Amino acid sequence: MDRFESVTGPNWPGIDCIKHLFVFGDSYSSVGYDQFTIQEHPHPSVDHPLGIPFPGHTWTDDSAGMGDEGMSENPNWVGHLVTSRRNAEKPIVVYDYAVGGHCVLDVRGQIEDTFAGHVASQPEWARWKGGNSLFVVWVGINDCAGPTPYEPIVKDLMGVVDLLYEMGAINFLLIDVPPIDKSPAIPDSILEERPELADDYKNWNALLHKHTKEFHTAHPKSTILMYSSYDLFTRVNQEPVKYGFAAKDVKRRRGPMWMDHLHPTSKMHKVIADDIEAFLKRFPAHKDNEPSLTP
Repeated sequence: MDRFESVTGPNWPGIDCIKHLFVFGDSYSSVGYDQFTIQEHPHPSVDHPLGIPFPGHTWTDDSAGMGDEGMSENPNWVGHLVTSRRNAEKPIVVYDYAVGGHCVLDVRGQIEDTFAGHVASQPEWARWKGGNSLFVVWVGINDCAGPTPYEPIVKDLMGVVDLLYEMGAINFLLIDVPPIDKSPAIPDSILEERPELADDYKNWNALLHKHTKEFHTAHPKSTILMYSSYDLFTRVNQEPVKYGFAAKDVKRRRGPMWMDHLHPTSKMHKVIADDIEAFLKRFPAHKDNEPSLTP
């Protein structure tokens, strides 16, 4: 695969100067602060970084005892990242519009129907700027469960990123899809019959890299950081003990790694958050970054 190499632009201040995190996607990122509940909770703030009481309602553990449909009160990667940043005395305020089950088309709705009417205008209680904010888009798992071809969908995904750019976003973290063929969602017996299923996630990621290159060519001053959840899950699958799991956990439902057939546990989300944070720290402030760009 011809990978897109992450690149920073003059508005990238380094992760320690990021004050606002905007998140769009599906159940892997959802905290329950979305278009359906946003009016029920106070605005996100440093003291209440998610708006909704921490860590929100996540798809991480069946703490409610409701089986695969249960919602958890344990943090996903967003909550773990918030905690780590707070402990480092570099707090972030999060506007998380992700919704479980959403596809690329729905993420467009998260932006047009929720973000646009909520904080896009930079209200008094959300004085974000392009230079002190990071926009995260992690979507595609549910799209990959549908029919191919994926190229029109990935093109629309980059149209979503372009829409954010037109609204003032300049720093982006794009996350590819993990190898769901290695999760409990697809039993080994099915893979033996249909080995091509494993290619779906690789093909999606290849298209994401391809069209991200095109986006950056059109917007050369943007910061595009491409994080690979595919690579992380592959590493965990290959060396589970290194990450605190047993070999038997890799494809086991309701175990330490997977809450159900598809959703990682809070423990696995901590691994994700730590890896994302380490990834972001690899990119210091751009050499042309000026304090005036990051108020």
